Amino acid sequence: MKKIIIACSKKWFFKNNDVKKFIKKKNIVIITSKDKLKLKNLKKLNPSKIFFPHWSYKVPAIITKNYNCICFHTSPLPFGRGGSPIQNLILMGKKFSPVCALKMTDKIDAGPIYLKKKISLAGSLDAIFSRIADSILIMIKMMIKKTYKGKSQKGNIFYFKRIHKKLSKIQNNLPIGKIYDQIRMLDSKEYPVAYFKFQNIKIEISNAKLKNK
Repeated sequence: MKKIIIACSKKWFFKNNDVKKFIKKKNIVIITSKDKLKLKNLKKLNPSKIFFPHWSYKVPAIITKNYNCICFHTSPLPFGRGGSPIQNLILMGKKFSPVCALKMTDKIDAGPIYLKKKISLAGSLDAIFSRIADSILIMIKMMIKKTYKGKSQKGNIFYFKRIHKKLSKIQNNLPIGKIYDQIRMLDSKEYPVAYFKFQNIKIEISNAKLKNK
């Protein structure tokens, strides 16, 4: 049985219960460190596919050209290439987004798209991550069983900028809906928590609920 590699540099994907069960299979190899994703190591494993649910580093071209590398991105590509797509979409007022499975190339988020799964952007970042993990797992299983032909991205290209840590600080003049979005889009242990500053006191906020607007 051919090896399948799942390379993920963040913990949120592995918190999903279905993912926990899936990665116990004998032919699944997990890589979480940049140091382990080396050509020498990949030659030993000889994987049929390498899936990247979340990878914070540039993958060398020698790997993407020699292996079937598939990454995942939550935005309606080619709109929303680049960093922090979930947060950027929420700030734009978007309620839903496709999670795209695409071929990894030497250009960021620019490869042909194999599959898409639509998800809701409601709730906390952890809740959104859980939906993304569900969608990614479904697509991984589909692509293990069947070979899909990628479709070139069509439309206007728009790049997101990575959200800066300064955005964690909530400004006093924001409407309540914007404050709620700012809190929930960072509501995960893997991101800096949203906070208010009151005199010399820092008040961090999580698990926010919006009632009666």
